[in-house]
Amino acid sequence: MNRVFGLVLLILSSFNFSNALGMEFQGHERTLIMSGAVVTGDLVKLKNILQETPTIQHVVLRNSWGGDAWTGYRVGEIFRDQRIETSVSGYCVSSCSRMFLGGIKRYFSDDYSPEKTFVGFHGHYNNEGQLNSKSVQDQGLFRWIVKHSDGKADEVLVNQWINIAIAQGMVAFMPQRKAELPMTYFCKGTESKRPLGCEALQTNALTRGVITDLSLKPSPDQVQLRQTFMPAPSASGYATADEIGKVPLDLKAGIDNYQKYLNAMTPKAFAVAPDRQFWAWNTGDEESVKSALSRCAERAKQACLLYAIDETVVYSTPLTNTTNQ
Repeated sequence: MNRVFGLVLLILSSFNFSNALGMEFQGHERTLIMSGAVVTGDLVKLKNILQETPTIQHVVLRNSWGGDAWTGYRVGEIFRDQRIETSVSGYCVSSCSRMFLGGIKRYFSDDYSPEKTFVGFHGHYNNEGQLNSKSVQDQGLFRWIVKHSDGKADEVLVNQWINIAIAQGMVAFMPQRKAELPMTYFCKGTESKRPLGCEALQTNALTRGVITDLSLKPSPDQVQLRQTFMPAPSASGYATADEIGKVPLDLKAGIDNYQKYLNAMTPKAFAVAPDRQFWAWNTGDEESVKSALSRCAERAKQACLLYAIDETVVYSTPLTNTTNQ
């Protein structure tokens, strides 16, 4: 490696290419980690990084629900053209899944537990989360998927997933957990505990060309990443998650929101204010606890309490009235 490339890699290893309105890019020698929401500007940013650091051979796609559809296609095509390998760290859904499928070799990682690791495919959707069939046809989603699965995709299944009616639905491919457990799930988008609460399918990621190898590829920052994980929550004994009548909220809207929370995907957290009038919840990322507490506090103008983390109630009745101190 010449001195210029070495200097660029040192810079990549030391800084994050972050953007509040797009993906975050982190360089680790020959690996680039991309995470978060996908926007159109990410394509230019990626091209610049790859031009400055042509030694990148592997891209990790981490915890992204997707975003701009067109960008997902183009990024996936760049990965295939430049023979870059891809791996999934956590979840990679929608336009992120097309980035992943562009990899010349494709892997799951073992950064997160198997039940929190999946690639999710579906169609294109409008701003209201409803299927945009015209966009699916115009952008050639069906043929693109078949091609980039190296011809291994189940065409019947692909036709089904590109026509899922709402954006919360998907076909989720997961790594092997236990031999007796399914690895692929079809979610219409209305199920609780997606994707594990969805219809199990008798197929897997390797057979259908989603991955090219069963081996798990750890990310270069795996040790540091795992140090940020919260320990599994301990139940307080106050209630079980489905005991709706025990949720410490006086407003019907709050109870309705809690019921929506129960059907949301993990990781997730639900926070309540001590005065029983305010609440907030967050789902889909490892910052759910922090986000739920901060949003609840902003609304209530006071510190809030965690009620539940994932499906575990961690709330205990406050010993004193702490409202409006």
